Amino acid sequence: MKLEELEARKIILMVMGDKRTITKTDAELGLILKKRLTKKECAILNAEATKSDKNALMSELKIDEARYEALKASAIKKMKNESVHGDFYYTKGE
Repeated sequence: MKLEELEARKIILMVMGDKRTITKTDAELGLILKKRLTKKECAILNAEATKSDKNALMSELKIDEARYEALKASAIKKMKNESVHGDFYYTKGE
């Protein structure tokens, strides 16, 4: 998945909610997600955020329903990790 195709801001808002303001650009957020998540995890969260066809993505990634849900849960858990989710809101100096 290309960085331009990744809906990073939508993904972060879907997982983390909108209680805090995201201060980074979409490109910076996309790079953080690509660094912290696997390709399949990124693809699954992107599909969830954009309401894409789940079955088409599962056949493209060659995974079943159980694996899809496991990857989704793993990605959400990684994003909610305290050391990771701070990256979405703060710059290094803060």
